[in-house]
Amino acid sequence: MKFGSRPDFRPVPLRAGPLGRLVTANALSSVGDGARFAALPLLADAVTHDVFWVSVVAAAGRAAWLLAPLIGTLVDRMPARRSMVGADLARCGLMAVLTASTVIGWVPVPSLVLLAFFCGIAEVFFDCTAQAVVPQLTADLQLERTNARIIAAQITGTGFVGPPLGAVLWAVGQPWPFAADAVTFLGSALLLRGLPARVPDERADGEERTKRGIAGLLRGTWAGLQLLGGHRVLRRLMVVVAVLGVAQQAVYAVLVVYVEGKLGLPAWGYGLMLVAAALGSLAGARTAAWTSHQLGTARSLLVSVTVSALTYLVVAVVPWWPLVVLMLAVNSAAVVLWNVCTVSLRQRLAPPHMLGRLTSGYRFAAWGTMPIGAALGGVLAGHVGPGVPWATAGLLLLGCLPLLRRMPSAPSQRANDPGTGAASDEYAGG
Repeated sequence: MKFGSRPDFRPVPLRAGPLGRLVTANALSSVGDGARFAALPLLADAVTHDVFWVSVVAAAGRAAWLLAPLIGTLVDRMPARRSMVGADLARCGLMAVLTASTVIGWVPVPSLVLLAFFCGIAEVFFDCTAQAVVPQLTADLQLERTNARIIAAQITGTGFVGPPLGAVLWAVGQPWPFAADAVTFLGSALLLRGLPARVPDERADGEERTKRGIAGLLRGTWAGLQLLGGHRVLRRLMVVVAVLGVAQQAVYAVLVVYVEGKLGLPAWGYGLMLVAAALGSLAGARTAAWTSHQLGTARSLLVSVTVSALTYLVVAVVPWWPLVVLMLAVNSAAVVLWNVCTVSLRQRLAPPHMLGRLTSGYRFAAWGTMPIGAALGGVLAGHVGPGVPWATAGLLLLGCLPLLRRMPSAPSQRANDPGTGAASDEYAGG
C-alpha cells in the first residue's frame, strides 16, 4: 500500500493475550482511579475543612506531569513490564497505607498532598510505558483501534463507573474507596505480569548511556526534547495540543459559573454538562478508529480541531442550555478523535527507543498549558463576559489549522528504521 492511500481497515477482535491484558488492566485501574478521584477531595475536606488545602491535594497529582520529560527517559531505559507492574504496585501500596491511616483516624493533610503527588508520578510512568509498548503488541493498521479501545476503557472507568462507586463506598465507610483502588491496582499488576518481557534497545541509546546518574538522565531527556522540537510533524502536533489544553481549560475552569449564571440552571445543570461531555468522549472512542481509517489521519486531525473550534463558537453565540449540552458532547468526541490519531501517529513516527520520551514531552506540553487556560478563562469571564472564554477558545483553535497542513495521511508502516532508530524521511517533512 502506498503512502497516502486508504488502508484496508478490517477490525480484528482483541486476543486474550498481551494486548487484551493491557486493555483490561487499563480498565481495571481506571475504575479505581475514578473512585479515588471522587473520594480523595471528600477525605481532604473532612480532614481540613479548608478549600485551599482541598485544592492543593487535587492539584498535587497533576503536578507530577512537570517531571514527565525526565520520567520518559527512565521509561525508555526500563523493561516495559517492570515499569508498568512497578507503577501499579507502588500505587497499590500507597492506597493501602491511606486505607490504614483512614481506619485509625490519623490522616495529616501534608501526607495527602505527598500521596497524591507520588500517585501522579506512578501514573506518568504507567501511561508513558503503556503508549510505548502498544506498537509491539499490535499490527500497524490496528494502532488506532487499539488506542481507541484503551482510551474507551479509561473513560468508562474514570468517567462512569469509578466516581459513582467511590461516592457509594464513601457513604458506606471512609476507607473503602481507597481499599478498592488498592485492589484494582493489584489486579492490574497481576494481569500485566503476563506481558512479554521486552527490554530497551541498548544499542540505539548507547551514546547517552555512557554517562550515568544525573548527567546521563539529563542528556537523554535533552535528546528526546530535541527530537520532539526538531521534527516538523511532532513539533506542530505539540504546539496544537498546547493550544487545545489552553482552550479546553479556559472553558471548563469557569463552566460551573457559566451554567449557573449565564444559563440559569440549578446545581444539577453542571453535572448534566459533565455527563454529556463524558458520553461524547465515549462515543468518540467508539468511532475514532473507523473515522480515522475512512478519512485518513491528516483529514481526521483537521476535522477534530475544526469541530472543536466550531462547538466553542456556537456556544459563545447561542447560550441555550440544550445546545450547550450537545456541543460539549460533540466537542469531547472530537477531542478523543484527536487523541487517538495523535497517539497512533507518534507511535509510527518515533524511534522505538525514544517513544517514552516523546510521549512524556508531548503530554507535558498538553498538561503544562492547562493552568494557563484556567487562569485565562477566569480573567475573561470575570472582566469581559461569561461567553468570552468560549469565543476565545474557538478562535485559538481556528488559528491552529494552518499547522495541520501536510500531515501524514495513512501510513502503511511505522516511521522508523530499526537499524538506526531515525525517523523516516517520508514522514519528516520540511
